Amino acid sequence: MIKTRLIGQVPSSKKYIALTVLAQWIRLCANIVMMFIFAHILELILGGAAMTVSVLLPYIIGIAAVMAVRYVCGVCSSKTSFLASAQVKKVLREKMYKKLTRMGASYHEKVSTSEVLQVFVEGVDQLELYFGKYLPQFFFAMLAPITLFAVLSFVSWKASLGLLVCVPLIPLSIVAVQKIAKRLLSKYWGVYVNLGDTFLENIQGLTTLKVYQADERKNVEMNEKAEEFRRITMKVLTMQLNSVSVMDIVAYAGSAVGVVIAVCQVANGTITLPQAFLIIMLAADFFLPLRLLGSFFHVAMNGMAASDKLF
Repeated sequence: MIKTRLIGQVPSSKKYIALTVLAQWIRLCANIVMMFIFAHILELILGGAAMTVSVLLPYIIGIAAVMAVRYVCGVCSSKTSFLASAQVKKVLREKMYKKLTRMGASYHEKVSTSEVLQVFVEGVDQLELYFGKYLPQFFFAMLAPITLFAVLSFVSWKASLGLLVCVPLIPLSIVAVQKIAKRLLSKYWGVYVNLGDTFLENIQGLTTLKVYQADERKNVEMNEKAEEFRRITMKVLTMQLNSVSVMDIVAYAGSAVGVVIAVCQVANGTITLPQAFLIIMLAADFFLPLRLLGSFFHVAMNGMAASDKLF
């Protein structure tokens, strides 16, 4: 799910990807701390402690501090993600330009002008999302479940193990979709480039087509190619929608497993209600990073398909 050759093309983006992952991880840790604070407040309430201002003030300050950390990490994550994608656009377009200048005026014998323009603009934009969103999310999605398991195993190793076991189901569904997506997106880019090539050719030769009264025939051909592009686009969207639905089901089912185990342990007296509350509140965080990774996966596949045209 990672193209090492592509990352090697833009080595300067690695530090920004690492900083984005670090900011996301610190934000996750801050969220864990906040849930522990809420669980402790619940424990005090169940214990019959008086909820006075002096008792609640340290918790309120703690929650405010944690929310401030979450906000700062969110801003830093967005900034470093932007810097990673900005580096990609700059470096890749420079490399493409140098490659075209080396090829000289004869470049159009190997590649059409419309294909160059499409890959130069939209292809690089897709790779911007690949570096700025997908790659940081990929590494964070691997780190988040391990962190949560390490923390929650001290609360309930059974519930945390049940959640961790369900986590690989989302990557497995992504891998299953990858083979179909790679073939389909490769075809999508081929149809897209062909449509652009035909459109540019017709525009450039419009006067000649009018003179020889061939414009109507070219119009029919253009409509056929546009319809072909519409059909392949709908196939891509259907594939994306179906895979996202599967990942949603897996994420909700995995969270439900952790919740059921926690509820059963409360009923058996193995863990307390505040501990169960903590597990329930953090259960979704096992799967949300991977669920978001699944959403970025389709962008990544489109970017990798575009990179095949770039290099």
